[in-house]
Amino acid sequence: MLLNLFQIRTGDDKLSRAVRVALLEALFASRASLMVASVLGAALSSVVGWLCPSPWIIACGVLLTLSGILRVLSFGVYRPGSANANARKWELIYQLGALSYAMLLGQLTMLTILISSDLRLHLLTAVLSTGYSAGAAGRNTGRPSIAVGQLLLCSLPLSIALFMRPSMPNVLLAISNILFIIVITDITMLTYKTVLEAFIDRQEKLRLATVYEKLSKTDPLTGIDNRTTLKTNLEELLQRGDKTIAVIWLDLDRFKQINDTLGHAAGDLILHAVASRLAELSGREGKLARFGGDEFIVIIPVANADAGVAIADKIREALNEPVEADGTLIDISASIGLSVSAPGFSADKLLRHADVALYEAKARGRNCVELFDPEMEERLLNSKQIEHDLKRAIANGELELYFQPIINLKTGRVKSFEALLRWHPPINGDVPPSLFIPIAETSHSIGPITDWVLEKACAAAVTWPDEISVAVNISPALLTARRLPPVIYETLLKTGLHPRRLELEITETALVEDNPDTRIVLDGFQKLGISLSLDDFGTGYSSLSYLCRYSFDAIKIDRSFMADVYRSSESRAVIQAISSLATSLELTVVAEGIETLEQLEYICGQGCAAGQGYYFARPMPAAKVHEYLDRADLELEVLKIGLAQQQAKKPRRPQEPERRIA
Repeated sequence: MLLNLFQIRTGDDKLSRAVRVALLEALFASRASLMVASVLGAALSSVVGWLCPSPWIIACGVLLTLSGILRVLSFGVYRPGSANANARKWELIYQLGALSYAMLLGQLTMLTILISSDLRLHLLTAVLSTGYSAGAAGRNTGRPSIAVGQLLLCSLPLSIALFMRPSMPNVLLAISNILFIIVITDITMLTYKTVLEAFIDRQEKLRLATVYEKLSKTDPLTGIDNRTTLKTNLEELLQRGDKTIAVIWLDLDRFKQINDTLGHAAGDLILHAVASRLAELSGREGKLARFGGDEFIVIIPVANADAGVAIADKIREALNEPVEADGTLIDISASIGLSVSAPGFSADKLLRHADVALYEAKARGRNCVELFDPEMEERLLNSKQIEHDLKRAIANGELELYFQPIINLKTGRVKSFEALLRWHPPINGDVPPSLFIPIAETSHSIGPITDWVLEKACAAAVTWPDEISVAVNISPALLTARRLPPVIYETLLKTGLHPRRLELEITETALVEDNPDTRIVLDGFQKLGISLSLDDFGTGYSSLSYLCRYSFDAIKIDRSFMADVYRSSESRAVIQAISSLATSLELTVVAEGIETLEQLEYICGQGCAAGQGYYFARPMPAAKVHEYLDRADLELEVLKIGLAQQQAKKPRRPQEPERRIA
């Protein structure tokens, strides 16, 4: 039994702080029982000292009364939660008080039996010490060392005194008291185990509840607030109404690509870095939260909208600093939407405005800050309506393909037709491709639309002469989808069009990020024997590295250079440079936007092999392509141009345009 007590004492030191504190709180929980025991002890010692005025008994009684008073006072000083600050100190105070009181009560009982011959006093002290021992053992079950210590110090002196005055009744009582001590000790041990398991289970539930509460309020990856907590904080700030609140909603640009190429570990590292930078910038007054994925929100009191824009711009600049991951510097940026509170604004309204502004920032090209204005919301609603209608356009037969010829400038014959998508909704008239194509890309409708375009374009091209191909624009949003080459292959099989008669036009913006998936997709096209054209070359992000990394068959000069060729020497210089470069790389050059004879002469003079524009023909429905082919005879026109160039010493600069529309 003592060995069990020693083992419990050893294991007790391994208990968690929370369990130890909870057990200690239980010791100080009931003050009434302690006060009753102290009053009874003082009364007993007074009676015994009065009836048996022995100096030893009186001294023991006085010490017992003082010990009881001190214990009651310590309970008065103790406050709930005191154990959290200094658990060991309060446990030592309780232990010293409990053991000293039990020892003095046991000594009073022993002295009374040995000194007094009054059996009434014997009975009174024996009953009180035995009852106190049992009560103390039950009260202090959570701390078995204290409970057993009190039991031994209070009850064992009774048996010793009875053995010191031997008689048959005394010996029997002494043995019975020892058995009582053993039984109570055993019960105390068993009860302690049960109580300890209950406390541990309770503390574990409290710990889990705390963990779950924290998880419900914070983002598990970065440790900052989540959207629920931030919304609560925003509502509280708005209810106060004493400050203008700015909501800064940011979204990391091209974060999915980082995850896909560098792995989720690098992505998590970037999210941690972003959270750290935002926490530093938002300061004490700001509130920060992660809204899931790569979206973060900062709410912060500001003087006015301009101050909010200044803070948002600082955030944008701070996030432009690269993040280091495994020795590699990763460039990051963010698109930021900003809204500022006004009287009567709700948290939902303020967040919606910031989200709309963020949408506008993404549409502008990313890595920028946009402050909400009502027109943005109107544009967004229109965009959402277009997105909604566009998803049903194919099923409703609202989409139609038009074809614009691309002319071989050496032979004057049609080289190919570019497929151009048109949308004819039943309400509000036609929607221009420049409006609905970007919406289709962001709403993930571009995949089904492209599938439809490919099938219709290939089916139409099968009916044309074999030397004429069809060109289809491929959205940058699809070039990372490895399903695209199989889809095109199935379309060619289904329609019976030879792969060499299909040209795919890729814009430069699709190549800027140099995504490995893009390379795989383009390689898949070329393995099928499909021609590739680099569309809109010379605008925005032009780089010779594209021509080195990817095997293109043709370059298309953007129409913007043709529009300025009369006035801009820079445009003419770009056209000359592209033509010269293409000749060196043995690439075909196609000039877009040819509208006048003068433009055609200039392009031919620069060695361009093909041209496209209103000078030759406007885009036409598929049903009119055959009619156009029957009457299109540009060989004589090209011959005249050639003769004019031979007579001139150098290509003359175009003058006023003479427009022609076939």
